[in-house]
Amino acid sequence: MSKFFGNDTLFGRFFGQAGNVITMNLLFLVCSLPIVTLGTAYTSMYYALMRSLRYGDTSLIRDFFHSFRQNFRQSALSWLAVVVLAVVFSADIGMFGPGGIYPFMPFYYLFLVLIIIAAITFMFVFPVIAAFENTLKNLWIQSFFLAARNLPSALAILILNVVPLYVSLTTPVPQFFGMALFFWIVGGFGFIAWVNTFLFYRIFKPHLPEEPAEENLA
Repeated sequence: MSKFFGNDTLFGRFFGQAGNVITMNLLFLVCSLPIVTLGTAYTSMYYALMRSLRYGDTSLIRDFFHSFRQNFRQSALSWLAVVVLAVVFSADIGMFGPGGIYPFMPFYYLFLVLIIIAAITFMFVFPVIAAFENTLKNLWIQSFFLAARNLPSALAILILNVVPLYVSLTTPVPQFFGMALFFWIVGGFGFIAWVNTFLFYRIFKPHLPEEPAEENLA
């Protein structure tokens, strides 16, 4: 039985990764409760997952809280920027979109394009903060260009982040909503981040400095 569930077996690796996903999900949810720390928790989750992917046997909990302290300021300011921009774009759509105060379709479609560009950048900026050291302005610029240069992967990341959550929140079926809520509480955010980490790491790898495992990823 021990051989069947050993770390080197398929089942051992599966349950090991499942445990990592659940751990990251729990830490993300708990550390996001103040809301203002959501961006920092998001960065920390990617920091821990990318270190695990890059170096193998690492301490996810230790890495998570290391990043939480190290990247708190840049992540919190980025999260504030995301919230402000989301409010601005929502107001613009409400004003110029169909059924808005001043419906004007050219502006409406322009804002839709800007929202997609901004959303993709938002998806990249927190993992970029986790992986690189730079000024906040340059990290945002780097996020935009990394996404633009890897557009198919960027769109896949956007879909993975947005579509499952949107479907879960808008479903008219109470039973499905209950199952979706269970999924997100138990491991949903961690699972999505775990899948995305493979895409982010492939994009970031050519730009990451060479360093030993005991050094920081960022």
